[in-house]
Amino acid sequence: MALKNFNYNEEDDGVLPPLVTGEEDNLAKILSNLKTDGGVNIVSEEKIKLANKQVDGDDNIDRRIPVTIITGYLGSGKSTLLENIVLKGSDMRIAVILNEFGDSSLIEKSMTIRNRGESYEEWLDLGNGCLCCSLKDVGVKAIEAMVKRAPNSIDYILLETSGIADPVPIAKMFWQDEGLNSNIYIDGIVTVIDSENILSCIDDIAPDAHWHGENVLLEDNITIAHLQIAMADVLILNKIDRVKGPEDAAIKAIEERINGINAAAPIHRAEFGNLELEKILNLHAFGASSVVESHPTFHDPRIHTITLTCRRLRDMNEQLKVEDFLQSLLWKDHGRDTQFKIKRDFEVHRTKALLIVGEEYKVLQGVRDTYDIFPGTEVPGVSCCRFVLIGKYLDQEYFQDLLNTSII
Repeated sequence: MALKNFNYNEEDDGVLPPLVTGEEDNLAKILSNLKTDGGVNIVSEEKIKLANKQVDGDDNIDRRIPVTIITGYLGSGKSTLLENIVLKGSDMRIAVILNEFGDSSLIEKSMTIRNRGESYEEWLDLGNGCLCCSLKDVGVKAIEAMVKRAPNSIDYILLETSGIADPVPIAKMFWQDEGLNSNIYIDGIVTVIDSENILSCIDDIAPDAHWHGENVLLEDNITIAHLQIAMADVLILNKIDRVKGPEDAAIKAIEERINGINAAAPIHRAEFGNLELEKILNLHAFGASSVVESHPTFHDPRIHTITLTCRRLRDMNEQLKVEDFLQSLLWKDHGRDTQFKIKRDFEVHRTKALLIVGEEYKVLQGVRDTYDIFPGTEVPGVSCCRFVLIGKYLDQEYFQDLLNTSII
C-alpha cells in the first residue's frame, strides 16, 4: 500500500497564507484582512457552517431516553395499562411502542384509523403529549433510529413485549448497548400479572391444560410466567376484582406465591390496569440504586429468591475474589474454569448486590450471564455486603458457604 504524501498540494490544501515577519511595508493592510478577534477564527465561515451542520447531525447524545419494558402473559392487561397511560396523558412526553397490532387495543384502533388502517412504524402523535407506534423490530437500533426521527419530542418510552416472550434477551440488548453512545437506556422491567389466572399459568404446565393453550413449558416445569415474574423490577397484580374467594385472603395468597419467585420486586395491586404512573417510571433498576432487602414468604422449588451476605471487603483484591465467585455461578455454562465445585444444575436469572469495599459503596446488577458494577451510595444501617439472586434451584446454604470461602 502506497504511503500518504504529506507534501504541500495547493489543490488539496488551499493557498498558503503569507508569512508575516513584522517588517513588511504594508503590515497594516495585511492585518486588516484578518478578523477583528485577533485572528482566532481563521477558518472560513463556510467551513464553520459545514462543521456545525455535521455536529448537529452527529450521533452525539445530549439526553438519553429511559425505556421501561412492559411484559406479562397474554390477557394480563398490558395493553389496558398502556391505554390508560396514553388516554390519560401526562406532563411527560411518553412514547409507547406496541409489540404488534391486534383487534382489541384502543390505541391500535386509533393508530390504524389515523393511518388509514395500515400498520404504522413511525411515531404517531395522539394529541395529548403521547406518541405511539407499532414496531415489528423491537431491536435497540430500530428504536434508536425512531427516537432520532422525533428529536426533542420524547421524555420516556414504554415498550410492550409479546405475551409469551422471555424478557431477558431484549433487556440485555438495551443494557449492553448503553456504553455505545446510545440515545436510550433501560430503566426497568414491569410485569403485569392476571390475578385471576396466574396460579394456572405457573402450575398448569401442559399446553392442553394451560388456560391459554400455548406451549409455555421450558424445562424442569419452568414456564414463561416464572421468567417474566423473576425478571421484574415491579410487579402489577392486575384484575384483583376478578379473584374468587375471600378477597383479601385470596389476593394475599397469590402475592405469597409471586413473592416466592421474586422477593426483590414490589407488588402493586390494580383493577383494569389503573395505576399511578410514578410506580412504573424512573425505577433506575439497572443503575446504581441500593439493593432492597428480600424476605420471601413462600418457596417455589422451581424459581425463587435467595439472599446472601458477607462482611465488608477490605480492598479491591477481595472484590475480585467475590467477582470470581459470582462468575463461577453466572458463567458456568460458558466453559468458565473455577475453583468452586458446583454440586447441581441451577440458573441465575437476576443478580443484585450491594458491595462495601473499604469505605466505598458499589452496586452490582446482573441479568443472567451479564453483570456490571456501578458506584453506589452509603445505605444507613447496612454494614455488610448483600446479594440477592433470583433463579432456578438456588441452594442458599451452599452458595453462602462458597461466598464465605471466597474471601477467607
